[in-house]
Amino acid sequence: IDFTSTDKMTVWAGVTKLSDAAAAILLETSSGIGGAAGALAMYAPTVTATPSASFASKGTTRQDMQAAGWAAPATRVVTGLADISAPSVNLRLNGVAGTAVTSSQGTGNYGNYPLYIGARAGTSYYFNGRLYGLIVRGAQSSLSQIEATEAYIKQKTRLP
Repeated sequence: IDFTSTDKMTVWAGVTKLSDAAAAILLETSSGIGGAAGALAMYAPTVTATPSASFASKGTTRQDMQAAGWAAPATRVVTGLADISAPSVNLRLNGVAGTAVTSSQGTGNYGNYPLYIGARAGTSYYFNGRLYGLIVRGAQSSLSQIEATEAYIKQKTRLP
């Protein structure tokens, strides 16, 4: 997906995470965010045996926002917000935002990479769960847009 004209990103996902036994990629642009400038990734969980989720964004420098306390099995609406130039990375779980990471992500825009869903490059870090909906928007979103889309995704997950 060609995101080379933007340095802002909003990602929404309705997710049931069934296991924390192994680190897992929910989505990732590029075959690995570590070696790709202008990439992003969402993890659930971030590392083996950790009840967590994370959203990572990278211009020329990677920054991660982690949310702890999401133990499997559980369903959440997960929203990742990133801005390379501002800089900011934030993660919302069920409409509740964490404290944004505002360290530098370096420079540049997002890249022109494949979007991998449920595994890193389709070959590792397999996600163990259900994906009810995924929206990736190469733009900054207003709070009303974020909340409206979270409500839409929430309907897909059948959360109360």
